[in-house]
Amino acid sequence: MKFVKEIPPIDKKLSDKLISHGWIKIKEPKNLLTTMLVSIPLMFINSLISILIINQFYSPWVDILDKRSFSISINIFNIIFFIIAIFILLIVHELFHMIFIPNFIKSDKTCCGITLNGGFVATTEKIVKNRFIMISIAPFVLLSMVLPIILGVCNSLNGFIVFFIIVNAMASSVDILNLILIMVQVPKNSFIINNGFETYFK
Repeated sequence: MKFVKEIPPIDKKLSDKLISHGWIKIKEPKNLLTTMLVSIPLMFINSLISILIINQFYSPWVDILDKRSFSISINIFNIIFFIIAIFILLIVHELFHMIFIPNFIKSDKTCCGITLNGGFVATTEKIVKNRFIMISIAPFVLLSMVLPIILGVCNSLNGFIVFFIIVNAMASSVDILNLILIMVQVPKNSFIINNGFETYFK
């Protein structure tokens, strides 16, 4: 695994090599901005799933709706704290992707890094479809579905934790979009290779 300063761009030579060896490029958004715009409906769906789970154990919004008002006091320290906390959350989110990549520590095709937008993980390893699905959904399932259940059972949920669980659910919308594209277009038992914003299967 390598540490890099920015998200690796599309490697044109790798794309040409994959196509020449019979790999097929899936139909997908061509850049991050388009991907994020297309995934907006999934932000709401993911959030709703997390809220429904959280609501089984902790329901602060019920009181808010009953009172029809609420108040928040914010100072500069709160803002800085929340920015740092969200930044750490995004890094943890990417770490959950990374730990499911096969042999990620020894892989010379896997890299990670930190930018102003948070952490990122990229790999050009050949990955079987089922494992790719696991990599894609791990942060959402573990942080926004399993975690609230565990904390709810332990009676440890609070507004601060709930906020970040929902933020992670929203941030997972691109992952779920990728999952849908793979599920619809890639046959069972196929292998998948990512090359920047391009995804190939065979």
